[in-house]
Amino acid sequence: MKKVLVVFGEGSKKNVLIESALFFKEKLGYEITPLYIRDVRRDEIIPATMDGMIVNLSNNSFSEERDALEEEELKHLQEKLRIRGIINPLNVEFGFPWDIIKEYLKLSDMLMFEKGEILSESAVTVLKNHFKPVIMIGEKPITKLEKIGISSDDGVKINRSVFSFINLFPQKKDFTMLTLLYNMEENKLLKYLKERDKDVVFKSFDGEAAKDKYLEEIKNLDLLIMGNLSRGYFFEKITGKKGLSIMEKSEVSIFIG
Repeated sequence: MKKVLVVFGEGSKKNVLIESALFFKEKLGYEITPLYIRDVRRDEIIPATMDGMIVNLSNNSFSEERDALEEEELKHLQEKLRIRGIINPLNVEFGFPWDIIKEYLKLSDMLMFEKGEILSESAVTVLKNHFKPVIMIGEKPITKLEKIGISSDDGVKINRSVFSFINLFPQKKDFTMLTLLYNMEENKLLKYLKERDKDVVFKSFDGEAAKDKYLEEIKNLDLLIMGNLSRGYFFEKITGKKGLSIMEKSEVSIFIG
């Protein structure tokens, strides 16, 4: 049986992750491995302003209060998982997220976690180092896999992600391929998919309002397949690369192989 590792953390949207995990369990037959990570870096001194005063969140009283709230949150999460039929125990670990995730991922087929509005440091580390397919859950849970988009520049990374997806979900035949401000003389990925009897609708977005139209279009998808971040993530952040912008601003869930 295939396994999906579902990673929760402090402040993550538990219901969205649980609903998505349930779809993979009930409709696709995956076994769910729930994992909650207490990030070791949360105990670093982080100054915060409260009514004009500087507050040290790592102060003992704040730490104790946060720990108590987190314990209560964990109890609620465990109960939610049990009620919804996810019977595998919730694993709780303390440490650096990627160090923990990579050990659990060795025994899993896929990784699932919340995308968030801005990619966190932990998410960036995962994307730079992952060795199994990743699904980042967006604003709404995955409850079906009918409308699948491919964000394509016809590069190596998106080819790898698509190859990974169609091997995981060979029954999926229909796709929408989208390009943003790319002009391709020959689309090799499109040709590859058609040679494998996939039905692909092609849409290209150009012009001044292209990005807004693109983001509006992908809101209707159940999942968007993308290529991974480059190793130079922070350079992409500074230069405003299209792929990174889509990854951070889109509301849809994203698959990266």
